[in-house]
This record gives sequence, C-alpha cells and structure tokens, in this order.
Amino acid sequence: MSENCVPYPRKPLYLIITIPMFALYIAICAYLRKVGLVYFLIYCALFVIVAVGQSYVCMYYACPYIGRFAPCVGGFCLPASRIALLFRNAKKSERTYNISITAAFLAFIGIIVFPIYFLYQLNAAYLLAYLGIVLVYAAIFLGYVCPVCATRHVCPGGQTSTKLIEMIKGHVG
Repeated sequence: MSENCVPYPRKPLYLIITIPMFALYIAICAYLRKVGLVYFLIYCALFVIVAVGQSYVCMYYACPYIGRFAPCVGGFCLPASRIALLFRNAKKSERTYNISITAAFLAFIGIIVFPIYFLYQLNAAYLLAYLGIVLVYAAIFLGYVCPVCATRHVCPGGQTSTKLIEMIKGHVG
C-alpha cells in the first residue's frame, strides 16, 4: 500500500456530481423493491460485487487512496477503498485480479443496464431521464474527475479520459 497519498484535489466537485447518483440508486432500489424482491436483491448485489471486486484491484495496484477518500466512478470506491484494507496482507495474484476486475466491471455495467427495462416499463420519460443523467454524469466525471486522479494511468476510466482529452486538444490546437 502506498503511503505517499496526495489527497484528491477535486473532492467537492466529485461529491456534487456523485451524491445525486446515490439518490438515483436509492430511487431505483425503492422502485425495484416495489416491482419484486428478487429484482431489488439482484440490483443491490451488483453494488456489493463492484465494491469487493474493486477493492482487490485497489490492493493489487497499491492504490494511494486505500483506506481514504477515493474518487471512483459512481461512488463505488468509497467503500472499496476501505474494504481493500482487508486485502492488504493478501498475496497478489494475477488470476484473482483478472477475476476481480472482470466481476467488478460486469457488475458496474449491470448497475447501469439492469434498471433500463424496468424504467421503460414504468414510463419512457423516466428511461430517457435516467439515460440523460448517466451520460451527463459520465461526461463530467471523465472530463473533470479522472484527469487529476492518482490512478488514472491504471484505471480504465482514467486511461479513456486521458486519451479523449489528448484527442480534443489535438483537434483544437
């Protein structure tokens, strides 16, 4: 674990854009609970899978945010950076890393995709609003949060953000 952590410099911005996402998750959970307990439990399990999978990834890369505030997309690293403390003495395994990152990524995609059918069934306007919120969040996150994150060189989002910013600067400059 890296002991030379520089606190994330855009924490207020991160919180301003991520707290509404938590409200969105809670609203979806409440709706899925009304639709059926199984759907609610599946959706909630996806969050647990992301947090646990991401926590191993954090340990594997010796993330400087372990045990501290971590600026991860959707707020998932907030618990993952703490859970990673449980893995601090674990032996690093590329196989376990690959399983963890794959499970976390698939569960993350599931969190985004799973509600789509239910929101469409509820009302197409809810679905469009949901998709709009997710896209705006992703754009702000990639444009303003990722570029100053200490793990942008190993994080898929950070790598994507860096490439997009370089492409934009190349076309503008």
